[in-house]
Amino acid sequence: MKITTDYVVGNAAIQIVNTGKKIKVIDIDKEKKKRYFLKLVFITLAASIFFVGSCFSIVKLQNTSTMLDKQNYLLRTEIEALQKENAVLQRENENIAVDYKELYKKAKRLGMKFPAEGQVYRYNAEKSTAVRIGGARPGK
Repeated sequence: MKITTDYVVGNAAIQIVNTGKKIKVIDIDKEKKKRYFLKLVFITLAASIFFVGSCFSIVKLQNTSTMLDKQNYLLRTEIEALQKENAVLQRENENIAVDYKELYKKAKRLGMKFPAEGQVYRYNAEKSTAVRIGGARPGK
């Protein structure tokens, strides 16, 4: 059982605590200062942990931003290269796609023989898949 008794001795307030095994004499002003100091240390420690965590978070976000900027730059250059390639392919496609009627009229004006549109068959040629065998020919 804990018994507490408060006393005032001169200008100091003291507290006597009897726990049954020990008797403690506590200076109340010193105890308040000690608790205030512990609270201050705890608050400072919590604030510093928060500050360090915020710093790490900011650095991580900055690194992520830098990486995204690099990827954005690479993607932008790829897009520009693809747009240039697309423009070249479109020009080539425009050069290939000649209007047959105009070509027929020009050939007739020049006096050339030119097949009619129904006589022309269009197809797309692909690379050959035939196997070529190199080396010496037999019989030579």
